[in-house]
Amino acid sequence: MRTAAAAALGLAAGVVVTRQSHRKPLSLWWAVRVGSTRLRRSDLPVGGTLALLTAATLRRSGRPCAASVVGGLGVGAAAGAVGTGLADPLPPLSR
Repeated sequence: MRTAAAAALGLAAGVVVTRQSHRKPLSLWWAVRVGSTRLRRSDLPVGGTLALLTAATLRRSGRPCAASVVGGLGVGAAAGAVGTGLADPLPPLSR
């Protein structure tokens, strides 16, 4: 149950942070297109990835309950960031 709640919290946080970055990025670097996709750099799951790496470290150090919660947070944050990018994409590249 705690893992699901953490995932929901992570999802909400991922959406809020990414939407804010779409409206007013902290730096223009975050607004740059990722390759030829319609995603911005701010749509990449940086926070979620860091949380998942932290969860792996917690699990290896013998803290499976904490790892589960942090892992749920990471999965949610990653889904929120990428999902926001898919819901609010950049215009297609003109050829």
